[in-house]
Amino acid sequence: MVPTRHILILGAGELGTAIINALLNHPAYDATTTSITLVVRPETLASLPAVITVPVEVDTGSKTAYLSSIRSRGVHLISADLVADSLDTLTVLFEPYTTVIHAGAMSLPPGTQLKVTHAAIAAGVDEYVPWQWGVDYDLIGRSGGMGLFAEQNEVRGLLRSQTNEKKTKWWIVSCGVFMSFLFEEFWGVVMRHSDGKVNGVRALGGWDHELTVTTAEDIARCNAELVLVDTDIRDRVVFIAGESMQYDQFADLVEQIVGRKLKRELWTTEWLRKQAEKDERNKLWKYRVVFSEGVGLSWAKEKAYNHVKGIEMEGVEGWMKRIGLS
Repeated sequence: MVPTRHILILGAGELGTAIINALLNHPAYDATTTSITLVVRPETLASLPAVITVPVEVDTGSKTAYLSSIRSRGVHLISADLVADSLDTLTVLFEPYTTVIHAGAMSLPPGTQLKVTHAAIAAGVDEYVPWQWGVDYDLIGRSGGMGLFAEQNEVRGLLRSQTNEKKTKWWIVSCGVFMSFLFEEFWGVVMRHSDGKVNGVRALGGWDHELTVTTAEDIARCNAELVLVDTDIRDRVVFIAGESMQYDQFADLVEQIVGRKLKRELWTTEWLRKQAEKDERNKLWKYRVVFSEGVGLSWAKEKAYNHVKGIEMEGVEGWMKRIGLS
């Protein structure tokens, strides 16, 4: 059979690779009816061997080995540069595909998200999933976090305002914070000694502020379900949740896992805004401002798509035990 659904994944990072894995491993995936293509940087594609010699059971710690492995399972690889390529170039790139899923990095330059969205609509793709994996941008609004998510709101507005006869359907997966991101030292919530051992927890905005967190693997699993099974769920925001908890609950759990009392520190919204104003080039301060404002950052796990569907997801405690937090 000739595939009738052609899926294009933009981005081969943590989320992009998780999405590829989730699609390939989903019970509803059928290579005879669905083709998958992954966009990688031109230099990455050029570095791959012409002949596939890597077995499917490859260690994915090596990006080259991983890409060779998924190519051995029928995933096509093409190169593009979402930043440098023009709107017209991206439009032509997208035209052969029925579904485009944007899993690129959150650090793309301003205007890139809108350009990619315009290209997907202009190409007439049936379905488009924008880079909106995160918090509730509708609630945060254009001004929240000192305007950090204004473009994400523009992307939503563009998708919702389509008036052409053949509209590009879309969906957005709101997952809260990526679980791995919450534990990154540069983010500043989990503090560590120089030896890597955890020595403290910070709250952004208030200890009673709540966060929803989800692993990249679980985000990808829910998205695969939306792609391959729940094809009637379109033109809407879908909320998922690995776990929702307050900062004080999170700090208690970290102490429980590492087995010792930890330092606790509060970064107030006012203080964070001042840091963002002093260091305008560092977007991390603006991200921290958003996550200190306490709006659109969490939702009840019991009402989340995965809970309703009965999809078991990893919580914070399970994640900490799996990575061996110490």
